[in-house]
Amino acid sequence: MNRSTARTAAVGWLASASAFTYLLSLKFPLTPIVAAVLAWLAIIISWPQLSRSARQQSSTLLAAGMILIGWSLFKGTAIDTVALLGKNLPLLSMFVAVSFLSLTNPLVLNSTQPRGRKGVLSTLLTSHLLGSVINISIIFVVGDRLARHGKLKPVQAQVMMRSFCSAAFWSPFFVAIGVAMTYAPGSEWRHTVLPGLIMTLPMFAISFVDAMRKSGEEFEGYPLSVESLFIPFALAIAVLVGHVLIHSVSILTIITIMAPIGALLFMRERPRLGKTRDYVETRLANISSQFALFLTAGVFSTGISSLIASYPDVLSFEISRFSPLLFFVFSAVMMIVALFGIHPVVSIALVSPFLAPVVINPSQLAFLYLTVWGIATGASPLSGVGLAIVGRYHVPSRTVLKMQLNYMVLMWLCSGLVNMLWFG
Repeated sequence: MNRSTARTAAVGWLASASAFTYLLSLKFPLTPIVAAVLAWLAIIISWPQLSRSARQQSSTLLAAGMILIGWSLFKGTAIDTVALLGKNLPLLSMFVAVSFLSLTNPLVLNSTQPRGRKGVLSTLLTSHLLGSVINISIIFVVGDRLARHGKLKPVQAQVMMRSFCSAAFWSPFFVAIGVAMTYAPGSEWRHTVLPGLIMTLPMFAISFVDAMRKSGEEFEGYPLSVESLFIPFALAIAVLVGHVLIHSVSILTIITIMAPIGALLFMRERPRLGKTRDYVETRLANISSQFALFLTAGVFSTGISSLIASYPDVLSFEISRFSPLLFFVFSAVMMIVALFGIHPVVSIALVSPFLAPVVINPSQLAFLYLTVWGIATGASPLSGVGLAIVGRYHVPSRTVLKMQLNYMVLMWLCSGLVNMLWFG
């Protein structure tokens, strides 16, 4: 085993151990700092393998957070060590857990590819419904099937990006829900899932019309089978039942427990334990960039919170209600920032300390974060999904941005309208 392989395996086991010890800390007298230390060790070991963008954003967040914390300590403000080291541990643990669901990738059948209307609908539904559970793996499953000589047509990339990323509006298996629940304390998934599902309706309508206008009957789609929908529906029902039966346990914890179990039950490759071990040692380290961003975003958010606590009269955000206008303004700014490659978790970590104390309905705040995430990542060529499309399937970044801008504006307007109708 060479050094790179050993590093990859070590990162996988450390990330798994961090998630496991975090779950133990919820039930047993074990400090969550142990899980936080394991997570930080994983990042330190994986640092040379992180993407340049992830290293730059993580370094900036960490440096800014530590400067703010240092100044706050100088001003006599107390710092919560657990929050400093592991504010995002719940969503990191969930992220590790749901990544195992990629082991349940659907079989690629040899059926003919549907064309035209049927092809567009089939691709939209496949990328959205299967992606809501197995996450970004579905981009490669669908993309590899549709690509010709390693390239996707721009309209195919457009459909895949929009439909997959919009699952962030409602899916409990998306890390976006973990971010939203963490940075909108008191919010509940059951209060955001219905408006989130409503948001998928304009996504489907806009994407279908765009695809038919650009390609018509020439559109080649991915064949959707009823059998492939069994796993996402089964897991979604299991999470819903668990949430109803044990409402005292957070939705993030339920998903963190059930996702690996579901992966073991539904994975196609054998032997199960052997393939799971291979996944931990060879593929789990692929989440390192997101791991680094989430950990350092926690430090940055803690720094912002400590600075606000140091200057409550100057930095407090005095609003009587989170009006529709404010929703429009904050969502627009956060989406624009995301277009330039700033991960949504960064802007969420920045605005949360200001908004969380004053927004009366935390689920409304969570809805803001989820819609920003789902719309911006589906429009930006510099998001994780956008980079995968650009790098793997050779769709130019400028083309991605140009074809998604109108969609982003329309969906931004829809999110504001749903916010007004649902949350007031």
